[in-house]
Amino acid sequence: MDPVVGIFALLVAIGVFILIYGMQLKAKRDERRAGLYEKALDKGLDPREIKFDLDQKELGDPYGNLKAGVILLAVAVALIAGMWMAEHLRGAFRLLVFALVPAAIGLAVLFLHFTLPRKPPE
Repeated sequence: MDPVVGIFALLVAIGVFILIYGMQLKAKRDERRAGLYEKALDKGLDPREIKFDLDQKELGDPYGNLKAGVILLAVAVALIAGMWMAEHLRGAFRLLVFALVPAAIGLAVLFLHFTLPRKPPE
């Protein structure tokens, strides 16, 4: 089998797994919310007037997209720099290319740690 086909099949399988897992998480959350609405109806309350406070961890990270974007941007810059370095460096210095992606991820995470406020906005 061609290695490109194998890598493509692996990436598709990983994508399908993530999609199914995300759908299961959303279904569990919706099931919990439906249970809360049922309890409210059993007690004679109007569910539209009740604001259910779900766990804070279920609401997600308000900075999640920002963090993911910064990390992906750092990886992209590291890959471009690595391709340039692989072309222009000679000898043992070419091995530095392998350290660029983990270093970029680490720098991005440190940047986010020191720039984002500790308490997320409401």
